[in-house]
Amino acid sequence: VYNMMKKLILILFFLPLTVIGQHLKCCESQKEVESYLSGIWKIKDSESKTCYKYWFEKGQGNLTEIELTENKGEYLIIDDHPFVDIIKYDMGFKLRFTNLVGNWTSELKYLNSKRMILVTDKKEVGYIKITE
Repeated sequence: VYNMMKKLILILFFLPLTVIGQHLKCCESQKEVESYLSGIWKIKDSESKTCYKYWFEKGQGNLTEIELTENKGEYLIIDDHPFVDIIKYDMGFKLRFTNLVGNWTSELKYLNSKRMILVTDKKEVGYIKITE
């Protein structure tokens, strides 16, 4: 009985830590999310030259798919950009992307000045920031 209670106490102690760890902790406001998100992001561990540039003007978010060139600081625009809306919900923030074809939503699982994890359709994708 003592061993079972000990295991139960350990489970109850660590369960809240894992639940808390799954929610975005970086940001309290949409402005903070904008600040961290603004810049050029590349999929972590990807050999692709495709990157994603986020920027915000007058509260409206924008995303442009770009490709880095051989000349440092230069890039080619690959695709027209969707608009990005930051949505606050009880466990953090979501990003809603809207373009001419439709829209989709991704959850911000992790975000800081250098790393981001987006969850879209239950798939996690890690990104690293390459410019401010």
